[in-house]
Amino acid sequence: MKSTSFVVLAFAAACASPAKEDAKGQVDESEPPTSPSELGKSDASSKVVPVDVQSAHPYTNSLSKTYSVPLTNLPSCATQARLHFKVLQTEADYDYVSVPATGEEWDGSANNTWTQWFNITATSAKVKLTSDGSITRHGFEIDSVEWNGQPQGCGLTGWPPCTGTNINLAAPPGVCECPVAPQCADISGITVQHHQWRGFNNTNKKAMGAAATYTHPGPADAPVTDDWGTVDTTKLGAIVRKAAELGLLEGPGYSHSVPTTKMNDEFRIDAGQYHVSFIAGDGMHDPAVQALVDEFENLFTCGSGGGLTCGAGNTCDQGVCVETASCVCPAVFDPVCTTGGTTYGNACEAGCANAPVAHDGACGIAGDSCGTIRGLTCQDGFKCRFGSSQFEYPFPDAGGECVAENYCDAPTDCNALPHIAVPGSWACNANACSWQAGIAWKTTNFKFETSHPYGNNQSVWYQVYLPAGAQAMRLRQTGFATEANYDFLEVWTWKNGAWTRVQRFSGTTGPSNTDEFAGQYFYLKFVSDSSVTKTGFTVFPEYR
Repeated sequence: MKSTSFVVLAFAAACASPAKEDAKGQVDESEPPTSPSELGKSDASSKVVPVDVQSAHPYTNSLSKTYSVPLTNLPSCATQARLHFKVLQTEADYDYVSVPATGEEWDGSANNTWTQWFNITATSAKVKLTSDGSITRHGFEIDSVEWNGQPQGCGLTGWPPCTGTNINLAAPPGVCECPVAPQCADISGITVQHHQWRGFNNTNKKAMGAAATYTHPGPADAPVTDDWGTVDTTKLGAIVRKAAELGLLEGPGYSHSVPTTKMNDEFRIDAGQYHVSFIAGDGMHDPAVQALVDEFENLFTCGSGGGLTCGAGNTCDQGVCVETASCVCPAVFDPVCTTGGTTYGNACEAGCANAPVAHDGACGIAGDSCGTIRGLTCQDGFKCRFGSSQFEYPFPDAGGECVAENYCDAPTDCNALPHIAVPGSWACNANACSWQAGIAWKTTNFKFETSHPYGNNQSVWYQVYLPAGAQAMRLRQTGFATEANYDFLEVWTWKNGAWTRVQRFSGTTGPSNTDEFAGQYFYLKFVSDSSVTKTGFTVFPEYR
């Protein structure tokens, strides 16, 4: 019998598709990931918490890495969360960012993306980045977490609310606390006052319910109290309620040290069981208290926009209730400026108005009040300063102080002043502008550096947003070497509402001190193609 043997050879072939390779000279052509218009923009929710979780920029090839986004800084009552990707840029169709908690996955460009909501079951949320064997991009940046949740087991402790002329004095509950019972106090029993003093200059504006009084130096500097009339109790109640919402009524108040050059300034509220006082130098209160002081001063302004109604025997004169004139003064023009910021024809007229004189001459020189609801102006050669480097109204009716026209808090305050026709820059020395001849470049904390040598198929963005007032940028470098005509350092600037690429550097021709780029907002980008690498570069942005 013939025997036939069959030998079957099985060949197992591992069919692995090769990673994608860009053609020689092909690089990422994407635009910057964010725009300056997003600066200062915040989500409408008050439940957004900042975080900072980023991949490497660029990430590496053949990567499978899981990142943890901490959730421990969320309130104890938070039950859900979602993540915000400020930047998300990977190689489309090949490299992926995923969030296991939501089952979502992204590739390519997905900047400014929120994940779906997920239940909080751990102290962190996981984000995974996977990449193939070639071509990398910027990666991702997670900048915030938004949470959702409510305190549990709360009854109707916040009920019933205060009604009518009653003001709720209770501070609002904390983030994860149940509503608190209202503490209602009738506005008629609430007193708010603003007291200022320095030497014999001693004034006090007081609202006892609706009744408004003004205490000031009288003859021989003895204090005199005038009944001005009534204030708007709805606006007064709003001031007290705002203090309660800020937790200021239940706090200890404060008594800050007052410089000898400043008026002592006290803001006091007596409401129900709360008696709180805040003392500081004039204009030196904590921001929250200063805002209440400004509102109270506006409440004590008569006429359009104010909350004060002058009583019998008083008339409204430029926002201030003054006694109806009954005295006769000589027709002599010898102007004086009063502490209220009003210029009178002579001291007699100021005396008839019970207005203390601050100095001889018209108001509007250094040290005088300006702005406010009265629209007080400074004389020629002076300007109104509302705060540090702030010479425009921060809000309608804001109050400031007249300073010399060349006054400055920073060199940028001098930009509108004339100067000698030679190249240079402004300097601010002892609060006075001076033109310094020669170009003065300022250093920054920015540094954009590649690895040495860098890798192939890279795409890395670096944001450079210069300080307010900056007009131009240059790049100081400590060595520059890329593959000529294939690997590039790009400079992008924000111009006419869009990003524009203004320069490309390649080879050994890097940025020089003569390469200046106008503007304030920039992105630097490094891109490399699929082969040949060099040592790279380190650049330091400077500005003027």
